[in-house]
Amino acid sequence: MKKILLSLFSLMCVLINSCSAMVIEGNVAMTDKVPKEFFGDWKVVSVCTKSTNKEYFDSKSVDIWTLKRTGDIITLMNPLSGARADITVNDVKGKTVKFEKRSYYPDEESIETPILTLQGDNFTGVDKISIKTFRDGKLIKEDYVEYQVKGTKISGSPISGILGL
Repeated sequence: MKKILLSLFSLMCVLINSCSAMVIEGNVAMTDKVPKEFFGDWKVVSVCTKSTNKEYFDSKSVDIWTLKRTGDIITLMNPLSGARADITVNDVKGKTVKFEKRSYYPDEESIETPILTLQGDNFTGVDKISIKTFRDGKLIKEDYVEYQVKGTKISGSPISGILGL
């Protein structure tokens, strides 16, 4: 019995020591991985490349996007239209970021997924939008559009740093 207890005690000591040597990695929030240069004001030109409803979606548009971060929340605003939404960061690989914005209305659901690659004071990428329309809880129509997007920084980091603001 003494040998069994001594063996168990030895085994516990080995396990405890090996457990204390384990490295525990924390999960870094995706918002922390977004390059800070993405935040600020952008002039964005969007050109339609695919659409299931050419009458509904613009073939080309010019907008202002403001990307702002407060804590772990990233907000996309369009001061021209007054639109504002908190967006989710799905993936970050270097200077490429995949965002997602979901909107729910009584008879409509939309999902917008921009994938943008930062290059200095510019970004390029694609913006995919899916809109589902419901009647009496049943899907009656689904529209999809894909835009090639090009953004040019008009204010915010790093331009403000260069100008000493």
